[in-house]
Amino acid sequence: MIVRLPGQLPAISGAVVHADVIYTAGIVAPSVLTGAPTGIAEQAAEVLDLLDDVLHQAGGELASALRVEAYLADPADMQVWNAAFTAKWPAAPPARTTVALTLAAPGALIEVQAIAAVTHAPSGG
Repeated sequence: MIVRLPGQLPAISGAVVHADVIYTAGIVAPSVLTGAPTGIAEQAAEVLDLLDDVLHQAGGELASALRVEAYLADPADMQVWNAAFTAKWPAAPPARTTVALTLAAPGALIEVQAIAAVTHAPSGG
């Protein structure tokens, strides 16, 4: 069975669950979508909090994350991203890739997507 959760935009699923694996869409800070200007530290914290919420709705948790992919608008923000990532996964972090590129959402400084294992029944979808 495939379970789809709503995403930040109507045309994009927030997460898809299949065969006990959760695949999230790219997540940007909610403040970006409302037009509220925030810095990289705030956006990284918002993105990781929302990732946590999406994973819980999909039947997982941050601890069940297998892989995290992060996209930074500015490579100079790597140190701040590393600090935010380490705060969420102080031990046994998931595999991770981080790249710097131009992000599609105006004002977005970071976008994150993840793959995680299901640990409980999904609550969304």
